[in-house]
Amino acid sequence: MKNISNSSATILLFIALFSVILTGCMTNRTHRGVSSNLVSYLYPKGELVSHKNDQLPALNLPLKVGIAFIPESKHDYSFTLTEVEKQKLLARIADSFRKDKAVLSIQIIPEIYLKQGRGFVTLSQVASLYDVDVMALVSYDQVAINELNNFSLAYWTIIGAYIIPGESTEFQTFVDTAVFDIATKKMLFRAPGVHSDHRLHTAIGFEKSNRKMRSDGFASASQKMTENLTKELDAFKIKVKRGEMVKVNYRKGGVSGSDSGSVGWGGIIVLFLLLGFTRIRR
Repeated sequence: MKNISNSSATILLFIALFSVILTGCMTNRTHRGVSSNLVSYLYPKGELVSHKNDQLPALNLPLKVGIAFIPESKHDYSFTLTEVEKQKLLARIADSFRKDKAVLSIQIIPEIYLKQGRGFVTLSQVASLYDVDVMALVSYDQVAINELNNFSLAYWTIIGAYIIPGESTEFQTFVDTAVFDIATKKMLFRAPGVHSDHRLHTAIGFEKSNRKMRSDGFASASQKMTENLTKELDAFKIKVKRGEMVKVNYRKGGVSGSDSGSVGWGGIIVLFLLLGFTRIRR
């Protein structure tokens, strides 16, 4: 009788333990991700931005542009972009600027230079080193939320872990390019790109599915960002043409970039001069 009682107690203990483990599995949710935050990099001490004494940026045209990635502030090495991925995106951004006649030169700046410090002091030093007027800073955030669903009960069997989609993962990816005038520390314009994805997968297929979602999410968000960058460049030139946001100076020398049907910065300057001459005559 005593043996039966001990056996019953063991079974009850096992059932209770199983229930606790199962409950834990059913409510399991994990967050993973990586972030390179623009604001945290430029204002590492949480400084407030004051616009009381703002001066208009005085751009020397054609522009000398530097492009760089903001260093990651939150690391998950399974999510961090490879150098190959970063260089491909920077090359695409450089092509977006290179098409414009207002750009004299493009410098792709290694991320390691921005890791030497934080804030506008470091940014100004890097810009001076590469002799650029404005900096296009690329940042990104990617978060994955992984959660078990009711099908995860099948994970108690080996076969279930291979064939039953007992997990769901939601990916959110954000890629952003912000262009700053170095002298005034003022943002000229920015272009974001966002992508979201949600998929079911098995326990065994978790890492493979996550790698693909990470790669697809970054590629899609980057594509949307570069498309928006072209639009923002065009919109910025229109504002300059109207005399908004910036002052312009024309530097000596030719204007580089591929020929295009869009109005270049040189044309804008000529237009300003003609308008001024017409007003004097009147």
